[in-house]
Amino acid sequence: MSLITTIAPCPSSAAETAIVRFLVSHAEPLVSAAALLGGCPSVRRTAQLLEELVDTPRLTRRLRREIVELHRLLSLDRVDDLESLEAACFAEIDPSSPAVEESCELTDAMRSHLLALAEVEAGNRLWKELFAAA
Repeated sequence: MSLITTIAPCPSSAAETAIVRFLVSHAEPLVSAAALLGGCPSVRRTAQLLEELVDTPRLTRRLRREIVELHRLLSLDRVDDLESLEAACFAEIDPSSPAVEESCELTDAMRSHLLALAEVEAGNRLWKELFAAA
């Protein structure tokens, strides 16, 4: 007699996996959007995040912060600070550029993944801290 058991995946793990897959599978457009919205520093930061996501078995607190920071960049969170690089980059964007629509779609999809992860980890103080800072 054999006993077959299945271990149901943790909802948090499923949500983590989903957001990591989304980010890694959209690496090129994410880096392009980072270049458009934040210049070279944002490209480096985004590329570093994506490289780390490929090699990590679990999202650490720092990686979660980096994902939220990427979402803040894509959401134009800092463009109202006229002294910021993000504001300068934003001022140079042609609103009719196809890259704008692509960035908006990436941002919306990323937000959905972030909210799904935050929902399954509702008891985790980290999300309150991250969203409060955003």
